[in-house]
Amino acid sequence: MHYNFSYIGEFSALAAALFWSIAVILFKSVGDKVSPIVLNPLKNSIAFLIFIITFIIIDIPFWYEGLDYIDYIKLIISGALGMGIVDTIYLHTLNIIGANRSAILSTLEPGAVFIMSYIMLGTLMTSIQFIGFCIVIISLLIIAYENDIEEIDTYKKRKAIYLQIFLFFCSAFNIVLIKPVLDKLNHSIPLQLWAVMFRLFPGVLITLFFLMLQKNKLSLLEPLKEKHISLRIFMGATIGTFMALSFWILGYSNIKYPPVASLLGQTSCIFIILLAWIALKESISKKRMAAMAVSIIGVFLVIIGR
Repeated sequence: MHYNFSYIGEFSALAAALFWSIAVILFKSVGDKVSPIVLNPLKNSIAFLIFIITFIIIDIPFWYEGLDYIDYIKLIISGALGMGIVDTIYLHTLNIIGANRSAILSTLEPGAVFIMSYIMLGTLMTSIQFIGFCIVIISLLIIAYENDIEEIDTYKKRKAIYLQIFLFFCSAFNIVLIKPVLDKLNHSIPLQLWAVMFRLFPGVLITLFFLMLQKNKLSLLEPLKEKHISLRIFMGATIGTFMALSFWILGYSNIKYPPVASLLGQTSCIFIILLAWIALKESISKKRMAAMAVSIIGVFLVIIGR
């Protein structure tokens, strides 16, 4: 299937940001009752089943033989790390620091992509990009050292923040790792969707494996008996893991420079903060608003400095 829509990459990146924002709010709303050890394999498995049904309906093959052996390995590593380990830890930290703090922290990703591109591909930052990256770091420090002890334990907050920063570098590694593979598939949307499902499969396996290792897995599954919890997880998996992940891959496949796709993805910062305020009643302090503004300026400099 060939297409001529010139802005499909940009549209997909923005759509992914919106859908992921909604999913974050849904996952956060059940995070106090459902462990990430349960939530991640469940959302991955639901999305994987939806992919199977979708592939059958629109007649997309379940296997594609046009890649090199190393390309399949890269997709497997990316899926196991991203959909398996990173997502589980992210859901854990999301429960601790809340959706709006997490959204602001996510603006680190474009700078992290440039750093991983330098390490893995030898791509250097320009001076303007480096300044932008430093500005983003300042915004993260504002969040980390905000005086909000009445809302959250300072030690737990900073530990979760540092964990999330590490996760964004892991995500940047995933992006740079599979970008050459996605470039080989950017002529066909069905093949890009195939890459999403293939990458998701190891994420399903590794998270189910971790769940099976838990001695108290039956008690961990107990909250799923509540219909409103199960419904929110199903909606989050559909909107987030299925739809947002699909558009995320389409964005990175059809935008030449990964940091540009990453910048468009940072619009989720605004969506999440607003939705968290409306749906979760999370407060938005002046310092957090300032941090968001500073981070967006930094991200903008990172991109225009190319």
